[in-house]
Amino acid sequence: MLFHRYGKFTGGIDLPEEKQATIDEPISAGPLPDELHVPLNYSDQMPPASPAVSPGQAISRGELLARATQGGLDIFAPANGVVRDISTRDITLTKLRGQSELLAREPVRDWEKLSAEQLRELIREGQLPTFRRPGEAIIDWLEEARRHRSGQLVINAMEDQPFVTADHRLLVEHGPEVIAGASILARAGRIGQVTLAADQQKTENYQHLTAPAQAHGLERVALPRRYPIGADNILLSVLTGREVPCGGKAADIALAIIDAASCFAIYRWVACGDRLAGRVVTLSGPGVKRPGNLFVLFGTNCHELAAPAEGPLVIGGPMIGSVASARSVVGPGCDAVLALEPTSPGVATQCVRCGWCRDHCPTRLNVAVLNDLYELGHVQPANLLGVLSCLGCGVCSYVCPAVLPLTERMRQLKKSLHALPGRDRTAEEKFARHMRRRGTRRRWLARRKKQKQRTTNEH
Repeated sequence: MLFHRYGKFTGGIDLPEEKQATIDEPISAGPLPDELHVPLNYSDQMPPASPAVSPGQAISRGELLARATQGGLDIFAPANGVVRDISTRDITLTKLRGQSELLAREPVRDWEKLSAEQLRELIREGQLPTFRRPGEAIIDWLEEARRHRSGQLVINAMEDQPFVTADHRLLVEHGPEVIAGASILARAGRIGQVTLAADQQKTENYQHLTAPAQAHGLERVALPRRYPIGADNILLSVLTGREVPCGGKAADIALAIIDAASCFAIYRWVACGDRLAGRVVTLSGPGVKRPGNLFVLFGTNCHELAAPAEGPLVIGGPMIGSVASARSVVGPGCDAVLALEPTSPGVATQCVRCGWCRDHCPTRLNVAVLNDLYELGHVQPANLLGVLSCLGCGVCSYVCPAVLPLTERMRQLKKSLHALPGRDRTAEEKFARHMRRRGTRRRWLARRKKQKQRTTNEH
């Protein structure tokens, strides 16, 4: 499979892959648990839905469990069962029946004959979230791309963190459906160009995607796996030369980016009329007895899924994932559950001014100075240094010889900055203009270089 090859980015680190245990493991059915604890919202940024069922009520898969409040999404039953309990955060289902399996579905409608308006209405009816963190309604993501007149849609299938292989297996086993789902989103949002970005070391596994990609006019891009190239802002910069403004989104530079699992969910709903009740999850790590890629129902407890795993559980990749609590469950944004060996990072000491955090930061932040501002409690000056551009990728903490929790401190600075009541946005706007000018100049220099080369070749 021939992929176009693009450039690199400044900073970042080379991480061990650690994918050998699951990269060739096909997607299999996850265990059907005794209970499902279905959250009333798909992310903390969404308001909880209002329960539409009562305890003791029998429900069927796909039946409405909770009705969305303003800015949220409807919640549907992942399986047949009985409502046991309703709390302020979730609905507990018991006496479950059925299978936790990703079954094949035949298309029930020809989506290619539908207009953009009809596709958007179908997506709105589906009440689907994005399958990434933090989650949002796909229709909201799509409408934002339309408002900003995004001209290119990027499918982010880089999976640059160790252990995680869920999207890779989805492309290997359901790649044509993922491509069709991206085409549905592009047509619904009137986006002209669609690009699939994948790890250049895995392109041999995607040979079967050549024909579907050509049929849908999709461009395929192979990129070297250097962390954090899978971060949206970094990937878009590498592919297009445009840089997302400080604290902004991809839509601010007329681009849209989505993950492979969301594209697959869109295809299953629009073409097949099937609303996914779970997602593919990589179960791996040194403490897992039987690693693999499982299709797991939403609401499955992470500790029950990984049992009898040893050690702490991490939801997501090891660099930016979160430690699972006793009540953590699988949701749309949970692409991996990892049982990692507990390690003692050592005692944090004072910054030694080595400069490693700055050299490896993919957004070129002066992390050492920002750390000083954090320790002094000076929030506003951090705005001038562009702390809102921090990706939270964890690189600075990973390379710090003083074992300082730099990533968490950058996160706290951003949180404190957002919480300021009379926040002055002048510095943010100046920084955003600077980043846009830098991107414009880079594109101008690239065009000038091509023109010179063309002139030289003609002579």
